[in-house]
Amino acid sequence: MYSKLLVVLFVLSSVALNAQVSTNSPYSSQGIGDASFYGTAFMSGLGGASTALIDSSQVNLFNPSSYSHLAKQLPMFSVGIMHRRNRFSLNGIETEGNYTGITHMSLVIPFADRFGLAFGLKPYSRRGYDVNNYEVINGDSIFYDYEGSGEIQEFLLGFSAQIIKKRNHSFSIGVNGKHYFGRLDNTRKAYIKDNNFGEIGGMDQRFMRARALGFEIGANYRFTPNKTNNFTLGLTYRPEQNLNFIQSESRIFYTGFTNISSYDTIVEPVNVDGEVTSPSRLSAGFTYEFLPIKDSSSRNSRLPKLLLTGEYTLENWANYRESFGTTLSNPNFKNSSALRVGVEYTPHRKVSDRSAYVNFYHKFSYRVGAYSVNTPYSVDGEQLVDQGVSFGIGIPIVINRAISTVNISANYGSQDGSGSPNVIKENYYGFNLGINIAPSYDRWFRKYKLD
Repeated sequence: MYSKLLVVLFVLSSVALNAQVSTNSPYSSQGIGDASFYGTAFMSGLGGASTALIDSSQVNLFNPSSYSHLAKQLPMFSVGIMHRRNRFSLNGIETEGNYTGITHMSLVIPFADRFGLAFGLKPYSRRGYDVNNYEVINGDSIFYDYEGSGEIQEFLLGFSAQIIKKRNHSFSIGVNGKHYFGRLDNTRKAYIKDNNFGEIGGMDQRFMRARALGFEIGANYRFTPNKTNNFTLGLTYRPEQNLNFIQSESRIFYTGFTNISSYDTIVEPVNVDGEVTSPSRLSAGFTYEFLPIKDSSSRNSRLPKLLLTGEYTLENWANYRESFGTTLSNPNFKNSSALRVGVEYTPHRKVSDRSAYVNFYHKFSYRVGAYSVNTPYSVDGEQLVDQGVSFGIGIPIVINRAISTVNISANYGSQDGSGSPNVIKENYYGFNLGINIAPSYDRWFRKYKLD
């Protein structure tokens, strides 16, 4: 039934200026890069809330206890992409950057009525910046280029089980085992230009490569006092972990940047094993669903659904450390916190209903959300705050009894600190597209009865 899925991979581009240039984020030069939320289109439309979102037709890799709640006997394949456009400004100088990439790829398989198994891939952090500057010393212009690229991915193997499964309440736990891999690069150049506009100067290159294992746990409790109301509490926890990395740094002097034969090695590249302290993360959330019962006096009334969700997250970035050989470094991050809320309204929740009074768009889910994040970054002792709003829509696709969905979301936000003139202000907007595919029942496995 399914052909090959072609997904747009990571693309990084920038616009150069004389003084200040950024691609994705200049703050991603610190630590292991930008480790902000990489949610799916479903979650992004709800302000990024994910901890207590338990839906039988949606994949949630951010709370492993959700896997056992998917529709029984129906594996779910999910993939998502996102695009983000940034505008940076500092002291009247502006520049723009773009980023397009995969938010996740996963396969979740529920089995034995109470269990779920998941395989997934999603970003953990990314680095992307291109900063240029110059100064004039004794009549000569000295140019400085700072570039960074790369990403750390996490491949996860998850398991979930429903410990309690009663009519009015259930309790599930889950765990994600993770393998971190990928590479982050930093390049610094300082040079002057000769009479032929060639470069004479030095270049320092550094990379960090991950080869580490980690884990996180999750739980959710669902309480259904009656047919109209449904409450869900969710919790996830990732402990502080020392992740294994390899670091290497090299330095050269050159009289012609484009002429490799002019390179003179000052520091030979040597791989050094070390550790990076990944911060602990604790998130608690809630979801409330209002499911009104059909009016018995009306044959054409629809069955709407209203969902409210929210979460609060704490990450202990102040304990972040990098230890390679005898070198111990600390970028002086601050502890991060995030508050996310979202609302979803579905005019008619019975997606398989083919009644004449139910139009296709009545089965859509309409979402709106907001978020406020105290990031780990600070300038002049002032912590940067990321705030924004989001909108989304979910489109169900029913094939036989299997429900697949297409989710689309958009968000707009800004990152800023109040008061410091050295803060690079950022405004951005983004789009997410996510697809959850549940296979229909194959004809080969249908049983026929002979009279």
